[in-house]
Amino acid sequence: MKKIISVALCTTILLAGCGLMSSKKEIPETVSVKDYDGRYIGDHDKKNEAFLEKHKGQAEKMYKDYVKEVFGKEAKINGIHSYSNPSPSLKTSEGISIVGTVDYDVPFQFYLSFVEVDGQLALNTITQDQANEIRGVFAAMLYKRYEQDIETARRKFKEVVEKDGYYAMNKKLEKHQEFSGVTKQYLDFTTKATIGVNEFKTDFKPVMELKGEEFYQSMDKLILKYPEIKNEMKADFVAYYKDKDRKSVNEYNWDLQIPTNETMKKIHGDKGMYFFKDKVSPTDIDQYGRLESTTQEISMDGGMWDEYKKEENN
Repeated sequence: MKKIISVALCTTILLAGCGLMSSKKEIPETVSVKDYDGRYIGDHDKKNEAFLEKHKGQAEKMYKDYVKEVFGKEAKINGIHSYSNPSPSLKTSEGISIVGTVDYDVPFQFYLSFVEVDGQLALNTITQDQANEIRGVFAAMLYKRYEQDIETARRKFKEVVEKDGYYAMNKKLEKHQEFSGVTKQYLDFTTKATIGVNEFKTDFKPVMELKGEEFYQSMDKLILKYPEIKNEMKADFVAYYKDKDRKSVNEYNWDLQIPTNETMKKIHGDKGMYFFKDKVSPTDIDQYGRLESTTQEISMDGGMWDEYKKEENN
């Protein structure tokens, strides 16, 4: 399969210039994630429609074939977008990105980009060994391995913030998030592990099918062999706020350390607690696949309360 090494075609690029409908007046400047139906995300202006129409069917087949060949699983396509590459130095200027959910014990999001080369559609990879393209599966396997601790922390976060009037992105929008990883209510779980597709097929793919203690033991051995997958774990606990000022949310996020500290600190890797104002763009998506907020997020590292108190006492 022919590869094109390109600049990072991340989510921001994929949708930044093509989230427009034919009638711009129909798109409000901001929307609420609490009741937004997601109908603007993934729409494109006319300059990309011909390219998308030409290759849509083949791209969907190539996506599903890739998931079947690499992961041995079926995939449900959530969205397909055409995009224009902003770099004039590249031979190819247009492409297609597909986002879907892989049917695994822990379903994970997975995206691929395709470009036209000599009139044919080809996989467009960011890394030569496709390490970037397959990160979602490592997040799913790590989530499965540490599910009890992660779920305990997620439920605690959910319990506290809902009681205090905060809420999560609605279900219709969750599937539109454009990153490789695990998406649950109030949680985005990823890893930055840079393990290539060949190593995955050799060491990890057989372990995917294991259950219970056999899976845990096999994953523990793989984590010893590839410690980066655990070290690069990232759990983002995400909530939205409305009718609250930025200062009070910032103070609340700091105070949230206390009730969530014991559950958060059990999770390895980075843990962040993020609050976004409930005024977001219906067409722009940030690098983490969330609707672009009108204000900068308010964030705090989770599970760090013990360290913060030590710093205060010194």
